[in-house]
Amino acid sequence: MSIVDSVINIFHELFMLARDLFMTILGYGYDFILFLYEKFLEIPLTEKIIVINSVPAFFAVVLPVARYYIFEEWYYINNPLSVYMIGIVFFMVAGTLFRYFWVLVLRVLVNMYYLFWVIYLPMAGELTKADPYEITIGYYVNIAVPAVYILVAAVSFVIYRE
Repeated sequence: MSIVDSVINIFHELFMLARDLFMTILGYGYDFILFLYEKFLEIPLTEKIIVINSVPAFFAVVLPVARYYIFEEWYYINNPLSVYMIGIVFFMVAGTLFRYFWVLVLRVLVNMYYLFWVIYLPMAGELTKADPYEITIGYYVNIAVPAVYILVAAVSFVIYRE
């Protein structure tokens, strides 16, 4: 057996190991997604709405909340509170596993606090120092998402409380 054959065999074995590792990781990922899907099917309808509301929450994070025109071009302003929305989404989805009174209180308080600051920032003129600016659709999504979270969390508690 020559050196070239040995090198080819080594690369072949490395490729087979890498393929097996990739397929194993892919299998674990599939099992995890299947587990999450089964858990999603087990939760009540109102909690499913909370989980599905995470999609508009993603858009609330990435969409600009305002824009202003300067130097013949539009400049967009991102939501300064968007990092908190990410935490709220994790908290709301994790809260679907527990239906106790203290979970409802925390859900409502956290979302009301976020909602207060989202409404307060433009009213106080703290969103941007650019004048004039226009509010964009992202701002309204940032108001709608926590409002839906509050409403659905309250309905979920009333219907399925433990």
